[in-house]
Amino acid sequence: MTNGALAYATSPIKTETFPHFERVLFTTDFSETSLRAFPAAAAVARRFGSELRLVYALMPGDQICPLPEFSTGVTTIVESDARARLSALKNSAQLKGLNVSTAVYQNGLGSLSLEIAEDDVDLIVMATHGRKGLRHLVLGSVAEDVIHSAARPVLTIGPNATLTNASEFRPKHILFATDASADCFRALPYAVEFAKWQGAGLTLVHVLANKKENNPEADAFAALMKDALHRTLPLRAIKSCNPEIIVRFGNPMKEILDVAAERESELIVVGARSNKNKAAFNRSISYGVISQAACPVLTVRGREA
Repeated sequence: MTNGALAYATSPIKTETFPHFERVLFTTDFSETSLRAFPAAAAVARRFGSELRLVYALMPGDQICPLPEFSTGVTTIVESDARARLSALKNSAQLKGLNVSTAVYQNGLGSLSLEIAEDDVDLIVMATHGRKGLRHLVLGSVAEDVIHSAARPVLTIGPNATLTNASEFRPKHILFATDASADCFRALPYAVEFAKWQGAGLTLVHVLANKKENNPEADAFAALMKDALHRTLPLRAIKSCNPEIIVRFGNPMKEILDVAAERESELIVVGARSNKNKAAFNRSISYGVISQAACPVLTVRGREA
C-alpha cells in the first residue's frame, strides 16, 4: 500500500454518504441457482422499503429456431413464459406487501448493463453459476458482465455461498475487505449500513504483502495502518457496530476468506476498482472472493475518473 493510500485512510467517511436502496433489481434465468439470490433481494427490499424489480434478460439462445419463419413465434413463446414466471415470483408469499414490478429485457447481455443504468437502480442482486465454458467456470457470464460494467453495487450469491436461513437474508456478521484505496472506501458505508440494519458485528480487514520474519518495520507499519483504518470510521459506525480492525500479511484473497471463516461472516463487502482506476482491488481478487466465499458478497465499484 502506498503512502497516498495511507493518507486517504485517515479521512473519516461522511455520514451523508450512507446509502439507501430505493430500487432493488433482481435478475434471474429461473434456474435453481439464480433463485438462490431471491430471498436476499426480498429481504433487502423489505428492510429498506425499496421497490423490487424482477428481471429476465432474453438470451440469443432463446431466439434460435432451425426454421427462420418460426423464429418470431419461438421468441414470443419464450418471452410469454418468462413473463408468467416473473408474475409467479411477484405474487409469491415472500414478496407480500412489497412494491414489485417485472420486466423482460429484449437484447440479452449486450443491453443488460445499459438497461440497469436506465432503470436507475440502487442495488443489483443476483446469483452466479458457470455455464459458458472454462472462462466462466466460476462466475456465470451474466454476473461477470454486470459486476464489471454496472455502476451500481452488486450483491452476489456465489457458487459456494449459503444463507444461514435459506428463506431469509439476515447477516449477523459482516466483513469489510479494503486495500485502503479511495475506490475501496466507497464501499465502507454499505458495510456499515448492513451492519446497522441487523445489529451485526463488523470487521475491517486489510492485507499487506508477505513480510519477512522478525521485521519490526513491517509490524510498526501494520500498527500504523490499523490506527489509520480506525480513524476512517464515522461516529455512526463506531456507536452502532463497535467494529473490529484486523491487519494481516499474506495473499489478499486467502486472508480475506480466512478471516471470513474465522469470524463466521455472513456477508463480505468489497470495493472493486473502476475501469479507469487500478488502485482498488483488482478483478482477480474480487472475483476470487466471490467465487470461493461461503457467504454472499457485496461488490461496490469505484467511480469513473
